[in-house]
Amino acid sequence: MDRATFARLAASTLGGAAAVRARPAAAKPEKPTLTIGTAVDSPTQLPLHLGVARTFREQGLDVNALGFRGDAEVAQALAGDTIDVSLASLTGLLNLISSGQPVMGFFGGFDQADFAWLAQPSIGGWKDLRGRTIGISTFGSLTDLITRFALRKNGLEPERDVQIVQAGGSPSAFGALKANRLAASVLGSPFKWQAQDEGLRLLGTQATEVAPNWPKHVYMAKKPFIDANPETITALLRGHVAAIRLARANRTLAVQLLVDKLKYAENYASRAYDEAMAGFDERGRLPERSMPTFWKLSIANGDVKEIWPTSKYLDERWINRFAKWAPR
Repeated sequence: MDRATFARLAASTLGGAAAVRARPAAAKPEKPTLTIGTAVDSPTQLPLHLGVARTFREQGLDVNALGFRGDAEVAQALAGDTIDVSLASLTGLLNLISSGQPVMGFFGGFDQADFAWLAQPSIGGWKDLRGRTIGISTFGSLTDLITRFALRKNGLEPERDVQIVQAGGSPSAFGALKANRLAASVLGSPFKWQAQDEGLRLLGTQATEVAPNWPKHVYMAKKPFIDANPETITALLRGHVAAIRLARANRTLAVQLLVDKLKYAENYASRAYDEAMAGFDERGRLPERSMPTFWKLSIANGDVKEIWPTSKYLDERWINRFAKWAPR
C-alpha cells in the first residue's frame, strides 16, 4: 500500500482523528527529511510505520524508514551517517557507546517482552539442547543477550554446552528451524505462533524466562545531530505519539498496516497488534521494574562492567518534556 492510498484509508476510516493527534509542532523542523533505520521489521515498530504513512507528515516531516538485519547492521549505518536516527535495542545503543561512537538515546517506551524460543519436536526441554545449536539474529543483539541469559538460567553455558549461531531475523531463523539446520531459535511474531501451529516445541518466552517487560527499542542518534536538530526530534516524537494514539483509535487500520507492511496473515497480524499495543508507553520511559534485570544481563554478558548512569546513554530532555503533555 503506497502512502497516498494509506492516507486516504486512514482519513476515511478514522473519523475523529483530531482527537488522537499529538499537538502540532511548535516550531519548524530544522531537517524536514529524515532517514530512520530499524534493526529488523517487527510489529513493535508499528508507530514508526504508521508515522511514515500518516502522522509524521502532519508534523512537517518526510520520513523514510530502512530495515536492516539486526543491531550490528543498523549500528554501522548510524555510525557511517547512512541514516539520521536509529530505532534499535538498548543493548545495541550501549555497544555503540562502548565502541566510542558519539551516540545517545532520546526516547524509549517500547516495553514489549515478545520473543520466544522454539525447538525441534524432538527437543523435550532446555536440557536437550546440550551439544546442539540455537539461533539468534546477530551477535551483540537483544536476541543474543536474552538467549544467553535463558541458557544459563536453565543450566547451560553458551558456546560450551550450546553453540550460538547467527540466523538473521525471525523469517530466516524460522526457515532454518523448519529445514532442521537449527535445534532451536529465538523467534518474534508471527513466526513464534506459526512455528507452534506447525508442531515445533515452545521452550519458553521472554516474559517467563527473562522479565515481563523489556526496553526493546530506543530512538537514538549521534549527539551532534541531536543538538543541531531539537525541533526535528520534537516533531518526530510528536508524530510517534500521534501514531500510537491513531493505532489505539483504529484497530482495523493498524492491523491492515501489519498485513501490508510485514506481509502477515490477518489472524497473526491481529495477535501481533494486541501484543504490541500493550507495551507502548507514550512518555518514552524505560520500563523501571525490568531495568535491574537488563543491567544484570548486560553485565553477565560482558556488554558493560557496571550499571551506567542514565546520563551516559540517554538524553532525557524529550522524555521529561513529553511527560507534561503525552498523558490524556
